[in-house]
Amino acid sequence: MFKGFKFLLRYSWKFSKQYVICIFALQIISSLIPLLQVVLPKFILDELVGRQRMNVLILYVAMLVGYNLIGGLLVDFLRGKCFTTKGVVFTRFQSMLAERLARCDYEQLENPEFLDIKERAGKFLYANGQGFGVVLDSAVNILGKAFVFIGLMTIIVTLNIWIVLLFVGLVMLNAFVEGRVKENYVKWDMEKVPIERKTSYFLDLVENVSYGKEIRIYNLSSWLVKKITAHLKLSDEFYIRQTKSYNKSNYFNTFTRFLREVISYGYLCMKVVKREIGIGDFTMYLAAIAQFSTAMNDVMESVLNIKQFSFYYDALEKYMNIPCKMREGEQLPLDETKFEIEFRNVSFKYEKSDTYALKNVNLKIVPGEKLAIVGENGAGKSTFVKLICRLYDPTEGAVLLNGTDIRRFEYDSYMKILSVVFQDYKLFAFTVKDNIAFEKAADVTDEKIEDILIQSGFENRLRKLEKGVHSNIYRNFELDGFEPSGGEGQKLSLARAFYKDSPFVILDEPTAALDPRSEYEIYQHFNQMVKGKTAVYISHRLASCRFCDRILVLMNGQIKEYGTHEELMNKGGIYLEMFHMQAQYYQE
Repeated sequence: MFKGFKFLLRYSWKFSKQYVICIFALQIISSLIPLLQVVLPKFILDELVGRQRMNVLILYVAMLVGYNLIGGLLVDFLRGKCFTTKGVVFTRFQSMLAERLARCDYEQLENPEFLDIKERAGKFLYANGQGFGVVLDSAVNILGKAFVFIGLMTIIVTLNIWIVLLFVGLVMLNAFVEGRVKENYVKWDMEKVPIERKTSYFLDLVENVSYGKEIRIYNLSSWLVKKITAHLKLSDEFYIRQTKSYNKSNYFNTFTRFLREVISYGYLCMKVVKREIGIGDFTMYLAAIAQFSTAMNDVMESVLNIKQFSFYYDALEKYMNIPCKMREGEQLPLDETKFEIEFRNVSFKYEKSDTYALKNVNLKIVPGEKLAIVGENGAGKSTFVKLICRLYDPTEGAVLLNGTDIRRFEYDSYMKILSVVFQDYKLFAFTVKDNIAFEKAADVTDEKIEDILIQSGFENRLRKLEKGVHSNIYRNFELDGFEPSGGEGQKLSLARAFYKDSPFVILDEPTAALDPRSEYEIYQHFNQMVKGKTAVYISHRLASCRFCDRILVLMNGQIKEYGTHEELMNKGGIYLEMFHMQAQYYQE
């Protein structure tokens, strides 16, 4: 049950020792306040109805209000420190989860089971909206309340030990009922994770500007709202069950509190009437019983909180221990300058798919070669690229680099040899320069970035931007940001790849969104851009194949033809047929 607490304590100490020291100090200081508030009023009342010595009264009152003042100020100070240092720890936890997600195997991002585990793991660290500190605070609270509990029990035992046992029994009964409720709460919370993920997706549909045009053109607002409303009803069923269960627990807790008050007042009033205790004792015992029950309830609630979130911790532990297969293995360094890629008997099929996306592919891409890959949609072109990029590993066979299985190389080192422009490229809502150079943006000159953008065909738009390479892409955070067209975005993506200056360049439909003039300019610069590099070029436009040394024709995941443009044209096969199908639109 306390595994989650140990985890949080270990990492909190690692991230901010000051935070851990503050929460322990806060509990110890604050736990002494209720003890003094129970004991000192008795002596004050006894002195008031007894000898009424002014110096003694001043002493007792000074002790009470003095500690309340000093202790209160210390508690306020420590609470402020806890709040600020907790923010530091929380930020580090968020960064830890973000890094885990950013470094996980790419295939996991397409796995719904992994995404559900990720959401459940977040429920532990974020304590389901209460903040990760609720688990740590609950554990430390047990320590603090232990001081109060022992002190108060010592006082009440002098009255009647059976009173203590009775109240302990009532608190344990409350804890049992609430524990069952929280257990069910967590169970339902876990079950609704896939529903919550789908809810986030649905809400994003109407909030995300990229869907705005389709929603308006096809008048989808009513249809989408109906789907969202229907889905939200599924979430409501869980919330209704959780609320009803909590209400039952609250009703039972209210009833037991009523019993405690009736017994306390009745028993103590009887003791005063029989003159077995005085007014001071009456006040002390009444306060002690109230504080005792509150302390016990707090302790039990803290135990239940820790137990509740221990279920979430199991998900966190599972999430943190999901292996990153791509980063395992021998981790060989890469120190060569020339790179030959070979597909040796490579077959691949996606998880839970019955058909192969690639089947028994054998091919060598020699250093400095420019290879074009063509084929119909679904032929396996993008899968071929993903295997080179090691976004996936082959189901069968191996991809070799200079004769060595790429799985044996250190993952990040292997990534450094690749510059890739994906068909579904993504730009970030940062400056143009940040989108090209990323973490090196502060070290590279604006002139170099401008030169690369010009080579990528972005010159005309660049000259119109008031802030040049420091202009923000999109208007997510800056009103003066600009929205690049599809072609402009593709040029920026090209510039990013060429800035990386890797020895192996992969272009997946790099001119798909470009107008004929821009496409012509890219072709004109193509040889210069990849000069001395190995290049793989995927395109539906076969005219681009004229710039390449070899052409690979894929169909149904298999190699159907391979050779130069002239060889494949003379062969009279699939490539010739595809070439003429496109050419007929440009000739009579």
